[in-house]
Amino acid sequence: MKKNKDVEPFSEMFDKLSADVETVKGNIQKRKSENTTLKILLYTGLLVLLVGFLYSNSVLQRAHIKILERNILSLEQRIAQDMSDIKINLEQDIQNLHKQTKSNGDTDIFSILSRMDYAIAQVQPKKDRTASLINSVRLQADEFGQMFKNRENHSIKK
Repeated sequence: MKKNKDVEPFSEMFDKLSADVETVKGNIQKRKSENTTLKILLYTGLLVLLVGFLYSNSVLQRAHIKILERNILSLEQRIAQDMSDIKINLEQDIQNLHKQTKSNGDTDIFSILSRMDYAIAQVQPKKDRTASLINSVRLQADEFGQMFKNRENHSIKK
């Protein structure tokens, strides 16, 4: 029995250690489970953040595209209005020029050629090249006038 008495404190100590080991084992399992849960929560949170970022990015892009489309439409309307204004101004300028040419009286081609010839004759060229160009223009204007007279006479005879 002496052996039992010597072994008994060790046995109690072993039982305590065994119980402590079981407790530690349980705590480790609990911690592993908690760590796994925390990892799942972390990855879920990261996934939610990523999805939120992608969603907000796409919403911002759509809003940006809408703004760009509105700006393009606004610019197109402004360009159309500017073109319309330019067209109206051009038509008014043409009408004013037409009125001015009518107010000059002689609108037949011969009087126009005559005035052009008179204006060219008033030019005092300083270079020979300019003088030859002026003479060439006067000659071509005369030829054009003769050709036009011949055509007019020919059409009257028919």
